[in-house]
Amino acid sequence: MELHQAFLYLALILFLGRLFGEISEYFGIPAVLGEILVGLILGPSLLGVVPPDQTLKLLAELGIILLLFQIGLEADFDQIRKVGLQAFLVAVIGALLPLALGFLATRYLWGWNSLTALFAGGTLAATSIGITVRLLKDLGILEHKSSQVVLAAAVIDDILGVLLLSALYEFAQSQVLQWKTLAKLSIHLFTFFLLAPIFAHLLALLINYFSEKLGSLNFAPGTVIALIFFMAYLSHQFGAPEILGAFTGGLAFSRRFVVPFAVSLRVSKETIHRVQGLIEPLVFVLTPIFFVYIGLGLDFRAFSFSSQFLGLLGILTFLALLSKTAAGLAVRGSWRDKFLVGVAMVPRGEVGLIFAEFGKISGVFNPETYALLVTTVALTTLAAPLALKFMLAKGRPLHYPSSPL
Repeated sequence: MELHQAFLYLALILFLGRLFGEISEYFGIPAVLGEILVGLILGPSLLGVVPPDQTLKLLAELGIILLLFQIGLEADFDQIRKVGLQAFLVAVIGALLPLALGFLATRYLWGWNSLTALFAGGTLAATSIGITVRLLKDLGILEHKSSQVVLAAAVIDDILGVLLLSALYEFAQSQVLQWKTLAKLSIHLFTFFLLAPIFAHLLALLINYFSEKLGSLNFAPGTVIALIFFMAYLSHQFGAPEILGAFTGGLAFSRRFVVPFAVSLRVSKETIHRVQGLIEPLVFVLTPIFFVYIGLGLDFRAFSFSSQFLGLLGILTFLALLSKTAAGLAVRGSWRDKFLVGVAMVPRGEVGLIFAEFGKISGVFNPETYALLVTTVALTTLAAPLALKFMLAKGRPLHYPSSPL
């Protein structure tokens, strides 16, 4: 893509993404749906005027990385710790149940081979943490305890997704499950999430120290962005998604985060407010690019919507919705709370698309199978925001018992 074209595409994406997002909110629909719709309109599904190239992908990744940092900054670390067991159960059930149902349905009802069926189940097992947290934020319920369960579960789900994708891809290449490789990756991920928040917090304290010594908060903005990018890089080096590194960086800056045996070491309120003031406008501008980019990556014109295709799509989408929603049963609270948590885990988004893409690259998915799974991912991504918005409009505010499991 030439530079002048990139400017034109960004102008279209930023203007239309903001416009459709605001129109969606005006009609009571989460803004994320309006932004994805812009991608469908500008992309190959309709007009085909904006290609989903590497330049836009980089900006989209920057947007979602900054969003996850902001979420970590605003997250209640103590509350996440309290709901940790509930979140773990939601994540495990929400990963294993779709994997099992997707595998059984495609293997024994439709006769797919075992590897293709496993990849199909893996695609259904993913949850998009980016879409989930943006959805909770748009709906104004990010501070609720149930949202903290969803947030922690989505993080754990991403970790499980990385392990599952790695195992399936290795199996597709060698027809042998590489247990040593999987164990090594598991150790790397565990080490990262054990040490990364503490390491990032020490860096945050260093930034805070220099800001105070220099007598200027202007030192903070550039160095905080550097910290976010470094944590994203470090996360990738350990085998975890970059967005999870940004999330741990946000947690490290939170006033609620403390280093064990050094609870007095906290970042000052002035520095945190400065960081929040920096991040919010960047997130506001860049995050919509990510959701527009998701729409750009879908090409519905290439799909053959035959009666058989639509039948398989209906069954697979139903299983995708049912299996993730059922994960909410692990949550303490009313049936409505359980259902809300389960629905919030439904969106597959970019994570599901990555699974489908790996299935296509490795030769496991033929074009029709790939189209079927991509359409299922798209439907779950669109269905969850509408369902949550409808449920919240009809009922009382979310409530959660204060005591953890």
